[in-house]
Amino acid sequence: MRISDLGDCPDSRWFPKSEIRNPKSEILSMFTSRNIHFAILGIILGATSGYILAFYQVQRTMSRPALNASSRTPQNHPEVTNEQMIALFKQALEKNPNQPELMTRYANFLFDLGKYSEAADWFQKVLVLQPNDLNVRTDMATALWNTGQREKAMDEYRKALAADPNHMPTLHNLFVAVLDGDHNTKAAADILKKMEEIDPKYSDLPVLKKRLAEEGGKAAK
Repeated sequence: MRISDLGDCPDSRWFPKSEIRNPKSEILSMFTSRNIHFAILGIILGATSGYILAFYQVQRTMSRPALNASSRTPQNHPEVTNEQMIALFKQALEKNPNQPELMTRYANFLFDLGKYSEAADWFQKVLVLQPNDLNVRTDMATALWNTGQREKAMDEYRKALAADPNHMPTLHNLFVAVLDGDHNTKAAADILKKMEEIDPKYSDLPVLKKRLAEEGGKAAK
């Protein structure tokens, strides 16, 4: 999931933004991520794109948006391709070039399409305006990681943790990076221990523990 998706919860899913990213989001459970994109773009672009982007009946869901832009639209809603969504985002950004929330949503949309390099660029633009947004910094690190820029990604994770050593989305994604990328079970175990100390009820702890045990089992063979 991506952390910056919504605002704020944990949406940094390593969470399956490839698996990384923000638990950030317990995505405002009244809307799908796609619905929110439509609503915001509809407001910004107004009547011109209102036919495509008007508010529509919200659906309760916690799952990630599918990669096909039209897959979550209501029944009888006009088909909207990913390319059209990108074009609409660009129109909105032309009207609101320094709107951090819009920029973040566009970055998240690009990330979900697997356009990690472009997503990282947009996350960076958001950080120019909001350098203390740790969710966005973590998502940028994850995007960089997915492009193979691991050192740069690790630098960004470290910056986020320097600002807040207890930032769970960053710790979660760092755990995955260390475990899946470096296969460093000791470092991953240390991170997991810290996460458990911070929040013993953190919902993803059982999954992370299982992953650590499985990696440890591989190393023992």
